[in-house]
Amino acid sequence: MTSHTPSVSRSERRALTRAAILDASRELFRENGYQGTTIRAIARQVGVDPALVIHHFGTKEALFQAASEIEFDLAETLPGPRDELSTRVLAYLLGKLDEEPDALLATLRSMLTHEQAAEAARCAFLDDGAAKISSVLDGDDAGLRSGLICTVLVGLMVTRHLLKLDDVVQAPPERLIELLDPCLRQLVDAEAGG
Repeated sequence: MTSHTPSVSRSERRALTRAAILDASRELFRENGYQGTTIRAIARQVGVDPALVIHHFGTKEALFQAASEIEFDLAETLPGPRDELSTRVLAYLLGKLDEEPDALLATLRSMLTHEQAAEAARCAFLDDGAAKISSVLDGDDAGLRSGLICTVLVGLMVTRHLLKLDDVVQAPPERLIELLDPCLRQLVDAEAGG
């Protein structure tokens, strides 16, 4: 009797290789930024030839774009009592960073030196995040206040995950929410300005 090992199809191998390249690139972009990451380093980490990385993605730019796609949808946090909005937004953000931090952190690390990363961050936080938050706020300055909420959130991500300020890194998410919620709640509930 012979044992049968299921074979992996060519398309499955391609998909697995592509996923491994994306995982390695997210990790290296997160650690080194766009400028400090090379196709060769990504290939070395995956154990493939650099030409295979190019075959799958074409260019470093295209690979970065694929690796830094941010699944960040604050719309999930909007339904519910308005007085709990800031708590929901903070919990969502902290949960998102714990679930899948590499793409988000790769973008954040690279956004100051790489135009595409800056655009990805702007789209995720301003076009999507701030616009969605603004849609549930009252007042003429809802856009300003939602932009400031996103500013606090980006600051928290940078401080906790890139600068790694010890006390902020070690704080449990519940404590961060407890301390930041009053600040964000003030922005949610502020009197409409002119």
